[in-house]
Order: sequence, then C-alpha cells, then structure tokens
Amino acid sequence: RGKIVFKSDRGGSEATYMLDPGSGEVTLITQPWVFTLAQDQLSLSPDGQNRLLVKEDDNNILQVFVRSLQYGSERKLTSLRKTNYDPAWSPTGGWIAFVSADPGNDEIYRMDPSGAMVQRLTNNDWEWDKHPSWSPDGSQIVFYSNRDTSRRQLWIMDADGGNQRNLSSNEFEDWDPI
Repeated sequence: RGKIVFKSDRGGSEATYMLDPGSGEVTLITQPWVFTLAQDQLSLSPDGQNRLLVKEDDNNILQVFVRSLQYGSERKLTSLRKTNYDPAWSPTGGWIAFVSADPGNDEIYRMDPSGAMVQRLTNNDWEWDKHPSWSPDGSQIVFYSNRDTSRRQLWIMDADGGNQRNLSSNEFEDWDPI
C-alpha cells in the first residue's frame, strides 16, 4: 500500500518493479502474481459488489460497462464516439478513471459511477496517456504517458487533473502503473 507497481524494461527485458513515491526507490518484483493481483483489483468496486469491464456496444465501439456481481446485470457507463478502456475504480467509490480515444488520441477521463458526469483530465496534441490507477486515499491518479520524452514514463496528477508531473523521468520504458 502506498507503492506503485509497474512494468519496465530497465533490466533489459520486461519485468515488474515497485516504486516508493516518497523515496524514489525502485525494487524488482520477482513474483508475477503481485502485478496480476493488483491489476485485478483496479476494476473491482470498493464494496466488492461490482466490476468494471470493457466490451463493444451496439456500434462496435469499446465502452466501459459495470456488472453487478450479485445479480449479473450489466449497465453501460460510457457513450463516447471512440474506444474507451482501462477503467479503474477510486478507493472511495466516488469516481471511475478511464482512457478514451474520443479526442483523437488517448486521454484520461473520470466519471461518477452512474456515468452521468464525465470529465476529461488530460489534454495532449498527439501524445497519449494510459492506464490510470488511484492512490490509496483517492487524491491522486498515476498513469503512463509518452509526452515530453516520446518514451512511456510514469506520471501522476491530482484527482481533478491538476498538478501533472513525471515520476520516472529516465531513459527506460515504464508503463502500466498500479
């Protein structure tokens, strides 16, 4: 808790690492189940009753849906014109972060759990931002982007999209932070 697990090529091939945002220390994670478990938790609601999923709508566009684990019912949350993916539930349950290609490149958005209020958090010309994940208290979102360096780097921002900054700032490819 309070650490960022991510993929990187810093050891010469793809591996899982952990970043302590406070100290900047990076540690190699040798057990693959750590990342898999963390990844699985992104789409689960904090109360464990619902799971986010991505599937095609009637127009063959990938949208974010929510499935009730108790009843098996599904409800579409996004209705944007282009692909939507990488949904992640906030730890408080009040927001869902996701990626949309709606503006022409991949940008990070957040929406309330009903899907009624959608807010774009990042804004790039051609660069992309992907794989949002919430901090344990829900105040920040970590993601990866190719902005500034043209390499995948770890970035973090406030939950409202403010204060965006590069966490990795290195010569490696770092991606899929959780």
